[in-house]
Amino acid sequence: PEALERAALFAASARQDGDVLVHCAHGRGRSTTVMCACLVKSELYPNWEVALEAIKRRRKVAKLNRAMRSALSSWQSQYMDTTPKKA
Repeated sequence: PEALERAALFAASARQDGDVLVHCAHGRGRSTTVMCACLVKSELYPNWEVALEAIKRRRKVAKLNRAMRSALSSWQSQYMDTTPKKA
């Protein structure tokens, strides 16, 4: 969860300067995991599950294994569910 939070904060901050490319070796799992966190952190989607469905509509090969789903659930509980929402 801590690494996902760092990646999400980095991407959200970098996005202010332009496009951000998130990638991994195969472009299916690791990059998708980070993108789910980024999209939620940026408040574009309410949770990682909804973000994943949006990603899958654009990238059919995106898929998360059990460990990735667990990491996202833990991240969301630890970092997002306790974060005050913008007014």
